[in-house]
Amino acid sequence: MAIAVGHFHDLKPPAVRNRHYSLHTVALLDSPLLDRDHREHGAAGGGHTGLSPRRRSQSSPCFTTVAPAAGSEHADRSENKMPRVEIVAGRHARGVRELIAGAAAAITSGTRLVPAQNGLSGALLLNGSRAGEHVAVIKPLDDAATANGGGGGYASKTVLREVAAFLLDHDGFASVEPTALIKISRPATATTTVASIQRFVAHEYDAGELGPSRFSVASVHRVGILDVRLLNIDRHAGNILVKDPPRGLQRAHGSSSTPARLDLVPIDHGLCLPEQLDDPYFEWLHWPQSSLPFSDDELAYVASLDPFKDAETLRAELPSLKEPAIRILTVCTIFLKRAAAAGLCLADIGDMMTREFTAQQDGLSTLEALCKQAHDSVLPHPSPDGDGDGVDESTSVSGGRKHVSFGDLSLAEWTSFLEMFEQLLPAALEDKKCAVLGTSSSF
Repeated sequence: MAIAVGHFHDLKPPAVRNRHYSLHTVALLDSPLLDRDHREHGAAGGGHTGLSPRRRSQSSPCFTTVAPAAGSEHADRSENKMPRVEIVAGRHARGVRELIAGAAAAITSGTRLVPAQNGLSGALLLNGSRAGEHVAVIKPLDDAATANGGGGGYASKTVLREVAAFLLDHDGFASVEPTALIKISRPATATTTVASIQRFVAHEYDAGELGPSRFSVASVHRVGILDVRLLNIDRHAGNILVKDPPRGLQRAHGSSSTPARLDLVPIDHGLCLPEQLDDPYFEWLHWPQSSLPFSDDELAYVASLDPFKDAETLRAELPSLKEPAIRILTVCTIFLKRAAAAGLCLADIGDMMTREFTAQQDGLSTLEALCKQAHDSVLPHPSPDGDGDGVDESTSVSGGRKHVSFGDLSLAEWTSFLEMFEQLLPAALEDKKCAVLGTSSSF
């Protein structure tokens, strides 16, 4: 069985010389998770929407980027009966064409999908033709979410945010690997699977296995800048990979007492861009590199960011991503730009976004307090002494924690909020600079 890849009919897998190459099948998916999912769907009598094809076939379908030749054994198979892989988002971004071509070549060579050992459950690794080689990471959207329209499940949010992080990493500044949103359609069974596909990063360690002393300052800064923009609430050491240095660099430093500085690659962005302000977790917050000033190149990159253009990109590429999440991007990018221009370092910026915990309860971070103040000036909540019920519309409570959200603001109110937010920022940034200088002078 062949799968046609939409939008890339002119694309050929790199190892294929003849346009009319023979097709191969992929070995069986051996994920217990997918097997269990298949049994549950079979027992319920519903259609299967996962990547496993066992319901209809004993082999996985393969990708192909070319149509069968006229008169060939495949010519009688109508295109509208062939499963198709369509690139839903990211098709024009850097590296995506090569990613899809590499995946197509790997699958047509007879490799297979295997469950990833780490990270979010349900992720699959696409193996390459050489032993131990991985080509891509595929994260299928949860079947239950797909059955309900594909927009309500946690897994669907994860898939969308994986692609969003790549689209927002302009020019590969933070080294997010090429990522696309794909849709696999099977006309014969009327089922569709949505998934993210990301190029696999060759690595031996993650950040937790080495510690920060070996990491380059630029890599730490660039990952941090991305996390601030996306309000990443789950940037732990396990999802920062340490990139393998070039062999020449390894040899050059092999006998040196000073090891080469290593570059970082951020992965797993499923918990970025929340729909309300939350307390982020930044693994890099207390690394020494974060307290060093930004370089001129980094400051120029931050100054060039356009939060409103980025917001339009997400609305166009990922229309299922909810507006409150896009507004989080806008607020955090404005905050980053103003803070960097004011001379704050990455550690100062991350600290202003992070909550301080007390013995009683956790209060709002500096950023949250600023946003709440701006929100209340635009849309004040009813006073407990008035006719209202006293509920603060700018904050919500979940799990005993307070959250500031922008979902209740109309477009005009959102514009007014941003204006007020920008007015409040300079004083808050100056207070932070004074506090940092005061702390420094006390030592």
